[in-house]
Amino acid sequence: MKVSDVLKNVKHHVIYEALISSISTDGEPDIAPMGLRFSEGFEEFTLHPFKSSKTYRNLVEVGEGVANITRDPRPFILGCIPGLKHELLKELEGSKLVKAPRLRGSEAYIEFRVKEVGEKSINRAEMICEPVSVYLGDLRIEPYSRAVYALIEASVNASRVKVFLNRSRELLKILNGISYAESIVRRTGGGSEYERLLNLLIKSVEEILHGISSSQSNP
Repeated sequence: MKVSDVLKNVKHHVIYEALISSISTDGEPDIAPMGLRFSEGFEEFTLHPFKSSKTYRNLVEVGEGVANITRDPRPFILGCIPGLKHELLKELEGSKLVKAPRLRGSEAYIEFRVKEVGEKSINRAEMICEPVSVYLGDLRIEPYSRAVYALIEASVNASRVKVFLNRSRELLKILNGISYAESIVRRTGGGSEYERLLNLLIKSVEEILHGISSSQSNP
């Protein structure tokens, strides 16, 4: 089935956040939050992974992956916290057509092959991907909450902290984005599971920042 047959409400030229699962040539799986953008006819979509990431290496070397579609913020948070990512890796399972695994419990899956790899910038690649299998998973029905989407936005920013540690202007924008998302989650989801996930995310970011400040003060 085509992307537009399964994901009937998606729009082209819009960046959607997904979890991209991949696998290395040695059979080691990985999963990471990443934005994707569909072409006008939905025959292709574009990814912009950082060249330093496992996702980039796996997709270049193996050439296959899965875009796991979900509105659950939990895997987005776990996917960008190194100390907790192993919990998310346990939830991977075999896919239908590609070597890369899929995330159990996602609402939809796009199994794909990498068609073309180019350069987006010094740090990021541009990958044109072709869906080979698109199908539904487990439906998640939940009323709209700003806490959910703010939490996902916080995870997107948090996943970029390490990359921009030595670029103060970009890092400040990222940290401001996390701070704004934090205020929304605490205001609209205080005391909930979403706030607990937020606390885990902030702790991870603080550990990264503390690590770089410690290395600078102890040459």
